Amino acid sequence: MDSDRHTPAGRFSYSSAFALEMSVRATRRAQGKKNPEDLPAGSPEWTAVTDDFLLDLHRARGGDFK
Repeated sequence: MDSDRHTPAGRFSYSSAFALEMSVRATRRAQGKKNPEDLPAGSPEWTAVTDDFLLDLHRARGGDFK
């Protein structure tokens, strides 16, 4: 993506963010976890899986939950 060349240092470009998201999805699948698209949107299980997915994505970005 052309705009990736203009991404400030320390910021995620679209392509790197997309790659990270796909990596988290693949890792979750390998661990036997569901991804949000595996469930009907808006269901209680979808909400719980989406929350867990976002936590995994945050961890993959190096996030800390202190």
